[in-house]
Amino acid sequence: MARLRALLLAGAAAAVVTAQNETGSQPEGLHSLMVKAGKMYFGTAADVNSFNDTQYMAIMSNKNDFGMITTENSNKWDATEAVQGEFNYTNADRVVAKAKENGQMMRCHTLVWQKALPTWGNSTVSPWIAALLRLGFANLVPHES
Repeated sequence: MARLRALLLAGAAAAVVTAQNETGSQPEGLHSLMVKAGKMYFGTAADVNSFNDTQYMAIMSNKNDFGMITTENSNKWDATEAVQGEFNYTNADRVVAKAKENGQMMRCHTLVWQKALPTWGNSTVSPWIAALLRLGFANLVPHES
């Protein structure tokens, strides 16, 4: 709910400073304004845990406001390889599919984060970490949805 509130506030703030588009019928969104200013995009983070929140999804799916989506946690190591050697991209693929459906660009988030390590790959197994990372990311990075 806090994220929805922040998005709504950002949208309200943008509405105050937005210009009319060429037809004058609809205010330009945050993404449109950033592109007009020479930036590549204005984006937000999303993940499958928000997909059932219709208000959030209506805001997040508006390409006029958010031209790029970044996964929150679905691409992190504990989500993609919870069991060593078993790769699962189901949730990450759902986020990518949603971005494609909306015509939005997609960015991957941090792959390794100390709070999102699989239990089997805990940093206390330091002699194995480099090899595990190489194997895991050799599989993850080329994965396409």
